[in-house]
Order: sequence, then structure tokens, then C-alpha cells
Amino acid sequence: MATHLVAPPAWSQPHSVSGLNAHSVLNIREDIDQTLDVGSSAIIGTIPHDASDVMVTGISVAIGDAKWREIKYNGTVGWVNARYLKPANMLLERPEALQCAGTEPFWNVAIDENASTFLSPDLESPIELDYLRLAPGIGRSDLWGHYLGSADGAYSLTVIVRYTEACSDGMSDLTYDYEALLLGLSASGAPAYGCCSISR
Repeated sequence: MATHLVAPPAWSQPHSVSGLNAHSVLNIREDIDQTLDVGSSAIIGTIPHDASDVMVTGISVAIGDAKWREIKYNGTVGWVNARYLKPANMLLERPEALQCAGTEPFWNVAIDENASTFLSPDLESPIELDYLRLAPGIGRSDLWGHYLGSADGAYSLTVIVRYTEACSDGMSDLTYDYEALLLGLSASGAPAYGCCSISR
């Protein structure tokens, strides 16, 4: 089965099920991002043909000719065929909470107004950060600057997030809806690159 990176078809926001008849359900599969084999992945739930509150996380993968998106529905997180999803609203909405990570160097930032954290290999545990402010992009609805800092002033990070539908972590077949530039990781001011998904 051929695999390749794919840009997901719609924003990470509530989606509706589309294209199923009234007697059908949309199966939720488990772990296809790891196996890249739909047939061997267990069905862990179903979604009614008329559901309108399916949350996509912003992660997708291509398996053969099909696009699959990671979703959360009624507490179940799994994968569904993207051809049966459509955005509930065509306006791009800013995610309330994101999980962003990068490689070389490795880093991880949880962006949340209530509980942001930063983690890197040289830290034993995540550092709690205050969410200082949000700066939407000038003239762009797909760009946001998140400003974070630790209470002791030791860490001051800026995470520039952009909706691209095509961010690759360089280590897997997954594609992420959001790319990130992290400023403040290096004393030189050099940005670090990464990808983000919606926190679930």
C-alpha cells in the first residue's frame, strides 16, 4: 500500500458527517497512523450519519488513495475517512489550545490560556508558562503569535503558528494542519521549526 503526506481538506474545527445514507454510520478506527493499514485497525466507535459535532485534531495521513483524519467524537479519539467529513463552518477559527513540537532540536510547547507548558530534552519536567498575550496576524486570519513566559522570567517564548494544511514533522507519515516557529529556545534568537495539532 503506497503512503504519502497529504494536506487535509479543511480546518481543524467542528465537522459534520456527509455522504452517508440514513442507515449507515462512520466507523472510527484505532491507530492507523502507526500501522498504516486500515483493515488491521480495530473499530473503536461509530458516528451517526447526521452528526455535526465531530472535532478534528489537525492530523492526517494518506493510505493508498484515501485520506484519513484523526478525530475526537463523544470522548473517543481515532481515525475516520476524510471523504465523509465537511467543516461545519467555512470560516477559519483559531484553535483554543494547541500542542506544538519540533525536532532537531526537540521541543514541545502546550499553548493554552489556562495551562501552558514547555519541555525540552535538557529539562527533567515541563516548565509551567503564563499565557501573556495573543497577537493575530496582520491582515491574515491564518496566523497567530502566542507569547508565553515563566513566572521567574527564566523562559520567554514566542510561538508563531500558521494554518498551512501541510506541516511535516520529518519523522512520520503524518501531516499537521498547523506549522510553528518557536522563538526564545536559542540565546542567538534563531527560530526552531515545528508542527502543531489541536489539544485533545
